[in-house]
Amino acid sequence: MIGHTAETHKKIRKNQSLNMDDYHHPVEKIEQLKRFNFNDLKILEVFAGKGNLSKYYNTISKNVLSLDKETTGNSFDYIFKLRSENKKFDLIDIDSYGYPDKFFPTVFECLTDKAYLIFTFPIVGVNCLNGITEQHYINFWRSNRPTIGDIVGCITDFSLRNWQLAKLVDVSKIKRIWRFIFLIEKQKATILCNVRNK
Repeated sequence: MIGHTAETHKKIRKNQSLNMDDYHHPVEKIEQLKRFNFNDLKILEVFAGKGNLSKYYNTISKNVLSLDKETTGNSFDYIFKLRSENKKFDLIDIDSYGYPDKFFPTVFECLTDKAYLIFTFPIVGVNCLNGITEQHYINFWRSNRPTIGDIVGCITDFSLRNWQLAKLVDVSKIKRIWRFIFLIEKQKATILCNVRNK
């Protein structure tokens, strides 16, 4: 049984790398995005891949930066370059294979005062996990099988560190993944802390 599970996981990863729609779900992701007015926003697309979402984002905005291996290199490294240049975006879409948290908390520093954070997250109960992955989830999400509630709680905590409030505006289940859309808004520290500076 273990061998079969490992082989199935290898097949999934191979098909993901071949950019097969059954594993990237571009139609479902775009349908979710169409429910919102994201027109004319400054958009950062992380892990742009072969451009399924990039094509859509470029139809709704003239200001899209799509990070892909061929043009910008490693997205995990490039996000630090953007932060060092104080680049800000109205919408950041992290479409990685299960590790959007590796961009936290840096990504929150790249958001404008009112921005959207979108990311893909695997539905853990469906996917094959090893001990390292389970510990990773515990470290970032406080659970080896994170629920929607765990994810919302952690995103709220990350945003508060930067004096921002996170509001979950949509979550869509697409086969083996969730797609989260959060509205992140900058707040005055004095209001969040309920104190006055003297």
